[in-house]
Amino acid sequence: MAPPAGPSDRHETGDTERAQSVEPIAVLFRALESVAGEVSPQLARAVQATINVVKQIGREFGLLTETEAQAALGPGNAADMADFGVRYRGETFYPGFLFEPVPDGEGAMRVRPLLKDLKKIAREYGWDGQDVVFWMTSPSTWFADHRRPVDHLHEPAAVMAALTDEAGIQW
Repeated sequence: MAPPAGPSDRHETGDTERAQSVEPIAVLFRALESVAGEVSPQLARAVQATINVVKQIGREFGLLTETEAQAALGPGNAADMADFGVRYRGETFYPGFLFEPVPDGEGAMRVRPLLKDLKKIAREYGWDGQDVVFWMTSPSTWFADHRRPVDHLHEPAAVMAALTDEAGIQW
């Protein structure tokens, strides 16, 4: 006979959920304690937000190491990716959406031509490549559908206009 289901089963589930949330808290607590000075809540939140964005980009588009990206692009195209690296855990990674197959290139890859144009716009406004990558993967009101610029790669002029508008905002 099976044990009766009831509050004790829910209690065990609650214990499991509590244990799963206690571990990250303990790890964060130790990490923040290891910093000599004080860490503001804003800084801690900003760091975690960056980690979350990088993980999401990796899950959705894949992240290539510099060696992997150079191998995919070949020696002639590797220089084009240099400004779009995302720093994470001491390494530079390149999101998969930066690359596309070379037309009639028999499997060879290249950095999307749009990225060269975005690089020029970004530099004009003081943005770096990581800023552009994060902007590309964030919902934007610059598009009627409020989707992300990365969802509009088929509309390069619209993406360039959106970046120009976004980067050019002065408060």
